[in-house]
Amino acid sequence: MKQATKYAVLIILAGLLVFTSGCKRNGVEEPGPFGPVGLSLLLRMNTAPNVIFAGQNAREQVTVTAKLEKYTGAALAGESIQFQVNDALGNSVNAGYFEGNQSVATKVTDQSGNITIQYYGPLAQELGGDSQIYITARVAWEGQEYIVERSPVFIVRDVTDVVFSFAAQPNVLWCTQTRPQSVLKGLFTKADGSPLVNRKVFFKILSGPGYFQDNKTKTYVLTNDQGEAVINYVGPLNSEIPYDSFVTIQAQPETISPFYFHIELDVRLIKGSS
Repeated sequence: MKQATKYAVLIILAGLLVFTSGCKRNGVEEPGPFGPVGLSLLLRMNTAPNVIFAGQNAREQVTVTAKLEKYTGAALAGESIQFQVNDALGNSVNAGYFEGNQSVATKVTDQSGNITIQYYGPLAQELGGDSQIYITARVAWEGQEYIVERSPVFIVRDVTDVVFSFAAQPNVLWCTQTRPQSVLKGLFTKADGSPLVNRKVFFKILSGPGYFQDNKTKTYVLTNDQGEAVINYVGPLNSEIPYDSFVTIQAQPETISPFYFHIELDVRLIKGSS
């Protein structure tokens, strides 16, 4: 009988322990000040552009931005962030430098937790075996803890590494008492189809009437997240052309010599009735 009573007491105590531990987990606990840094800090990073060209005499520039904040969204000001260039395995590589001609640079976050630093890419003759590098940001925290974030930058060493296409839709415009428009789209990608983001594509009317949507005959547009640079061509009124004609438009992506190439296309202009 005593043995049975002992088992009953143990079962009751075990049940109480489960119940009390479950009651303590009734909300989300805030990470403690001495907990793992990865749970309490967020480091966000971006590089623009994400693809650069290795020139013969000129270095392309990348704007690196970083933001440090608590997991609650509160900015962390006055904190040092170290930047360096690494390969895919995290090894330090000698490819370009940061502002001040530094291979490793440190800057302090502003009141919004932000940092902006300029990176200058390598020249063609400085390139090793890597065509993709990583800008790495590191923040030291309590004790031995730190948080690391990195952003890739692809380096173009040969014109065959990139692809550019240019199209107009529609490519035949009816010119009436209302100005017709055609959507011009330049697509700039790596050979594998990955987009080249935040690169300039220059548009120029070589011959013929009309202008672009910004009222210019020579302008540029930055590529978006899909590698597309899109702008409208605005055609003439029927009173502005004596007969059917063409307008020739050139599109040229931003590169460093000797990576120079462009595409020209014609948009047909048909003189409509009044």
